[in-house]
Amino acid sequence: MNIIFDLDGTLIDSKPRLHQLFQHLVPESKLSFSEYWELKFAGHSNEAIVSDQFGFNAGAVTEFRRDWMALIESPSFLEMDANFTGMHETLEELKESARLYVCTARQFVDPVYVQLETLNLLEYFDEVMVTEQRNTKEFLIAQKVPNLTPNDWVVGDTGKDVQVGMALGVNTCAVLTGFMTADALSRYSPKIILESVIEFKL
Repeated sequence: MNIIFDLDGTLIDSKPRLHQLFQHLVPESKLSFSEYWELKFAGHSNEAIVSDQFGFNAGAVTEFRRDWMALIESPSFLEMDANFTGMHETLEELKESARLYVCTARQFVDPVYVQLETLNLLEYFDEVMVTEQRNTKEFLIAQKVPNLTPNDWVVGDTGKDVQVGMALGVNTCAVLTGFMTADALSRYSPKIILESVIEFKL
């Protein structure tokens, strides 16, 4: 059996990184961690927040988006990510009966490997796939994961991850440790919705 995991918000907690980067790029923001994520869970994009809450015009929004992409995977911000409690034990157990993979839509390959090594997660995975914003997850998984069957799984925290699994004809599991609520995820009709990867059992 194959299990393909998303990375940010699925295997690792990247919420502090995103909040801190927002605060860095919008110095006038007084949004607390919880206030920022309340807006995000309500469906507001960063672009909408800076426009609606802080009066950014179109040019400023474009500059914000460019700066965000330039910094989001920088070492100083990636250091803010952390393992979810119990992740090592869960992956160790799953690896006994399945081949585990990571597939992430990040821009750069090397920082993914460095981070997984730093968090002591790299050893659990047969392959790490990074779209580099050039390939689709569907393409990479089809290329890199041998012998996909309907019994395999894609596990992620977004509706896009569910769509990837469906396009590949495998089972889909959505988790609530990332950037979408259960109501929002349910609209994509995943096979199961769990609080976290820690609850995922074969």
